[in-house]
Amino acid sequence: MIRQNNLMIRQNVAGFTLVELMVVLLIIGLMASIVVFSFPGGSSALEEDAQRFAARTAALRDNAILQSRPMAVQVTPSGYSFMERRKGSWSVIEDKPFVSTDWSGGVSAATGESGPMMISFESTGLPSEQAELVLQYDDQSRRVLIAPMGDVTLAGAAP
Repeated sequence: MIRQNNLMIRQNVAGFTLVELMVVLLIIGLMASIVVFSFPGGSSALEEDAQRFAARTAALRDNAILQSRPMAVQVTPSGYSFMERRKGSWSVIEDKPFVSTDWSGGVSAATGESGPMMISFESTGLPSEQAELVLQYDDQSRRVLIAPMGDVTLAGAAP
């Protein structure tokens, strides 16, 4: 009888239960996420501005299709604004999400010597021309590309 109780005790302490292993994995996962979030942000102001601009420009293209009306984005070194064609002239849109926006501190757009850059989309969603916008922050840069079919994508650093 004593031998049988001894075997039962050994069987119960031979390993970990599934619940114990899951608790340990949960604790390790929480600690890993704390470590990851404690590092300085991987997405800088440049990256955030580039992503926000690309998303809003793609939404503008979709809006041009839905409303069957030409729309455009005008980019300056200090920010950008969205426009729509009404009664033969361009007027600035101030409805969310198409409000005029300044670039984050230190971020600027390379618009060239010709002044503000204007990228328009026809009611079909096609851009007036293929475009490339280069955003700069210190020695970093990020390109936003507008393809001939209207696709808006982010590319790596400018060459």
